[in-house]
Amino acid sequence: MNTILVLKDGTEITLGDNSSRTHLLVVSASRSAMVAVWEKLTKDNLQSLQLKVEGQITGEYGDMLLVSETSTVDADGSVQTEFVIREKTDIEKLQELVAAQNVEIAALKEGQGVQDGAIDDLGVVTSTLAEQIEGGIQ
Repeated sequence: MNTILVLKDGTEITLGDNSSRTHLLVVSASRSAMVAVWEKLTKDNLQSLQLKVEGQITGEYGDMLLVSETSTVDADGSVQTEFVIREKTDIEKLQELVAAQNVEIAALKEGQGVQDGAIDDLGVVTSTLAEQIEGGIQ
């Protein structure tokens, strides 16, 4: 049976028999090929997954994390790897939301600081012009 895992970026990874949603069994031709697969299992790419069996989507998942990787090298140099993934907990999802909001708040504070400086500069220029006008009228 041909089972494919499709990552968020569109990368397709062929899974071996007995793979599941959380235990991804992958056979790679070499260590470097295995590392290339491993490097694709990023936090961003695991945000949206599809499982396809014989070309048909059989499952869609999101908010997954890579937990572990276990590999063995066969005599012919091929690498048998089990990647274990899991869904993020509600607490992990909330922590990510809070972290993202903190970044947004910091950006807003920085922008407010720039705006406050511009308003101060405008006040100084306005005061200087007012003094010059008053001085010229007398």
